[in-house]
Amino acid sequence: MPVLTNNRNDNLRVIAELPGLQHLAVPNGAYLKPFLVPRVVGTESHRRVQAYIRTTFSALGWKVEEDTFTQSTPLGDKTFNNIVATKFPEATRQLVLAAHYDSKYFPPPDEERFIGATDSSVPCAMLVDLATSLNRLLDQLRGTDRSVQIVFFDGEEAFVNWTHEDSIYGSRHLAQRWAGTFHPLKSGTNARPKSYIESIELMVLLDLLGAPGTTLRDLQASTSDQFLRMVRLEKRLSALGLLGTVGQVVSGTAKNDGAREPIFRPLGASDFRYGGIEDDHLPFAERGVDIVHLIATPFPRVWHTFSDNADALDEKTIRHLALVMRAFVVDYFGLAKL
Repeated sequence: MPVLTNNRNDNLRVIAELPGLQHLAVPNGAYLKPFLVPRVVGTESHRRVQAYIRTTFSALGWKVEEDTFTQSTPLGDKTFNNIVATKFPEATRQLVLAAHYDSKYFPPPDEERFIGATDSSVPCAMLVDLATSLNRLLDQLRGTDRSVQIVFFDGEEAFVNWTHEDSIYGSRHLAQRWAGTFHPLKSGTNARPKSYIESIELMVLLDLLGAPGTTLRDLQASTSDQFLRMVRLEKRLSALGLLGTVGQVVSGTAKNDGAREPIFRPLGASDFRYGGIEDDHLPFAERGVDIVHLIATPFPRVWHTFSDNADALDEKTIRHLALVMRAFVVDYFGLAKL
């Protein structure tokens, strides 16, 4: 178990020094490399990624469940497979961390060209880092009715054109399923059974991450308190020198002064134009789930191009994001004084 104290700064240093960040190295880090492949639904490489997710989380002692279903698409029937890994599945208050693991389909002869490194190899690798680095700290939640649940959505990408029918296949299916799935009542209680959807305290969805100059904005006013928690932790990690010089140079500053802008930006008047981004969170938000949508805005320049590969990634940005997310999860549950 990591040694934590009452010193907030020391605890942030401990979290930053937990093993695993080296496995986010570009392109051969152990967490990242398995996702830096084409992952089109139904392909062999798509199935290999599924196997990697299963093996990794099973080895951590998490319960791994799969939501497999077949649905019609513009390209015919496709079989999708959401993968859900839960630290303590009996808990009825879950922090859900999510990303999609499929990659966009391109017709022949380009079906094996698109990687989707930001979309969403890096978010998936970050989820592996969070579970692995924090696994022992999360043991403190045993018996508290709180837990972490990590969801790898399938079928986020459209096969032809993005419509309500041709997109987010996996999240639409899982949200509907969880709305009708209930936790068993404990003996001696008369409370109404709680659905899996109602068990989600908060969903944090990661998408389009890892390119240099990534900016994350406070897109949901209803969860600004959680986004501002990330802003605060980023500032403190930066002040301790744990993030390095990541981000864009602040415009208008003295030349060569090394000033940097943060990645996490509080909500501003100019940010409302990003509020309508369609992604895997929507079927859950429509059912009342609180969402923090961590998606780069504006989108990376390489979005949905064949240049969205390892060459598009910035390792310092990835480590920066991973450290903020580690600190966020620890602080969210009060696992250490931060």
